[in-house]
Amino acid sequence: MAGNEEEQQAIVNKFRQLMEERETLMSITLERQSEVDEHDLVLKRLQEENDAKKAWRLVGDVLVERTVKEMVPELTKQRDNLAAVTKNFKEQLEAKSKEVASYQEKYNIRIKGGNGGAGGANNGEKSGQQGVLVSGS
Repeated sequence: MAGNEEEQQAIVNKFRQLMEERETLMSITLERQSEVDEHDLVLKRLQEENDAKKAWRLVGDVLVERTVKEMVPELTKQRDNLAAVTKNFKEQLEAKSKEVASYQEKYNIRIKGGNGGAGGANNGEKSGQQGVLVSGS
């Protein structure tokens, strides 16, 4: 019995680790997307201005003065780089979500209080299989 409990605990721990990794990727992806959106707003505003107008940009701890004409290409390049990074994180998030779903299905894991915890028709289909219940904290 102790071996079975240890196996189940190892399965639960691995599942929690996968969920934490997915949550971290989701958080990073949302942060990067927010930065891309902020760059879009700034670029939209700058494109409405005269090219010769002064603009300031915070680079590290230094406030740099440039013209709008000089600033737009730099911000566009940075926005494009951020968008590429965000796309990469979205792809990683999608792969991690598939990995979590696969692991959850493989071990018949139901999350307490989640959609998987509802006693639906699936319970009758897999009556001979054991499942793992994970608390959704």
